Order: sequence, then structure tokens, then C-alpha cells
Amino acid sequence: MIALAVIAAVVAMCAVAISLWQAREARNAQDAAKQAYDEAQAARRAVEQATTSALQAKTALDEAKKAANQAQEAAEQAQEAAEASRMLADEAQLTAQQATQQVNELTESLNAERMRRGMPTFAITPGAPDEFRLSYFGGPAVIEELTVSVVPGSRVLGLSQYDEPPAEHLALGPLHNGSAITFRAATGQRASAVFQIRAEPWEPVVVRADQ
Repeated sequence: MIALAVIAAVVAMCAVAISLWQAREARNAQDAAKQAYDEAQAARRAVEQATTSALQAKTALDEAKKAANQAQEAAEQAQEAAEASRMLADEAQLTAQQATQQVNELTESLNAERMRRGMPTFAITPGAPDEFRLSYFGGPAVIEELTVSVVPGSRVLGLSQYDEPPAEHLALGPLHNGSAITFRAATGQRASAVFQIRAEPWEPVVVRADQ
């Protein structure tokens, strides 16, 4: 009986030891499971962050591509506008050159016709600031009286020969063939100075001041 009791006690102790070992293993397994769960949660959060970062990077890339396309379109439009402006400028310059050439040709033709008919021919050249020199050649030996007038739009405010106040019309003479006379014009833009000269009995002639 004693032997059986001892055996039973030993068996019970072994069972307790086994139970304690199983409990420790269970706790270890539980701890491992908890750690694995925490690592899985951390991995899930890392995946979510990586996904969010990837989406943000894709959005930023799309915005950068869109901005690059808009910049390229703006550059192309600017280049087209610059080319159109250059074309318009070239056309305007060509038109101005053609108009100037036509005016010069017409002036030369009129002067030649006036000289052929023995009519007076005049030239005006700028001198000192706001000072102009009227030359007379081709025509009668002397013109007793002629009138120089302001041409509307030429930005000349008035004419004078001495110290009198500027007036719209200035009477000059006598003027001998081949001579010149000086007068002043109240104007701030010499290049646009245009005058009308009337010498009876001939028709008026418009003369532009040549530099």
C-alpha cells in the first residue's frame, strides 16, 4: 500500500510538473502571439503609411506633370505671340518704308515739275533748337512776299522770325532765288515739323523739315 501511495504521489508530482510546464508554454505562446499581433499591427500601420505616402507622391507627380504641361503650353503661346509680333513689326516697317519711298518719289516729282514750269521750289532744314532755314531756288529771280503756315497735326504751335509772339502764319520776303531766310517754330518735336508755303500767284506747297 505504501508503494502504491508513493507511486501515486510521484505520478501526481509529475502531473503537476507537466501542468506547470504546459502553463508556462501557454504563457510563452500567448506572449509570442501578442508580440506577433503587435508586430502585425505595426506592419499594417507601416503599410498604411507607405500607401498614403505613395498616394501623396503620385498626386505630387501628377501636379508636377500638369504644371510642366501648362508651362510648356504657355511657352508655346508666348513664342507664337512673339513670332506674330515680329511679323506685324516687319509688315509695319515695310509699309512705312514703302510709304516714305512713295512720298519721297512724289515730292521729287512735284519739285521736278515745279522747276520745269519755272515755279518756286523750297527746302526747309532744321538749325539750332526750334530754328529752321527756308531756302528758295528755281523760279523767279525774287519773290516779293511769301507766307509760311503751320500745318495741322505737325505739332508746331506757332512761327516767328524775330521776337514777336508765335503766330499760325508768318509773312516773309523779299526772297531772292538761291537765298535762304531763318525763322523759329515753337515746337517740341523737330522731326514732325511740316510747313505750308504760299507764294502768289503759285499754289501752296507743303514742305517737311529734313534733318
